[in-house]
Amino acid sequence: MTEEQNDHLSATRSIKFGSRLTQIEAPSDLPQRWQGTPIEDFIAAHNFEKPIKGSSEPKLLIVSCIEFRFMPQIPRNFAYMIRTAGGRISHIPGAEFALAYILANGVRHIATVGHNDCGMTKVHAYKGKLVEALIEQGWEKEHAHDFIEENAERYAMTDEIDSLEFEFIRLRSLFKKVEIAPLFVSLSTTRLHLPTWYDQYK
Repeated sequence: MTEEQNDHLSATRSIKFGSRLTQIEAPSDLPQRWQGTPIEDFIAAHNFEKPIKGSSEPKLLIVSCIEFRFMPQIPRNFAYMIRTAGGRISHIPGAEFALAYILANGVRHIATVGHNDCGMTKVHAYKGKLVEALIEQGWEKEHAHDFIEENAERYAMTDEIDSLEFEFIRLRSLFKKVEIAPLFVSLSTTRLHLPTWYDQYK
């Protein structure tokens, strides 16, 4: 990857995100309420390569985007994972059922992970290609067009950090006894950051 490409994928160097993120340079940078929890274990493993062990009873759910450039650095048997377009489950009908299952298995901590350069900010520009992809798979042109038009607004986002905040607020309103950690990954370094807006919710 060239330096120019790396800068393009850097959230901390961009005008759009730089001042809206707090870097996590050490475990002590974490909010106190996350320390000693599976959230701290996740961040320590991903940002600082701290070894952690899996368990037959995971205590963390990680919700992130389908983005191929981000892969949580965690061992097997450590966490449940849900990956959706844009890292949001609020727009998926019935997603609360999956969360109910996970909560029933003892999970009380959720990490929601957003990222910069998300494809869901480009959905409307890609609608033509999305329709073509479905037609290639045998869909009727009209059906494919109507499906993409119907769902594009649901999946589209204008700002990745604002979208992360919206998801955080919605999940917190639905699951009041679960600790939810909003995190943001810069694709250039794949390190996790804390959005500055989280201060008002702590």
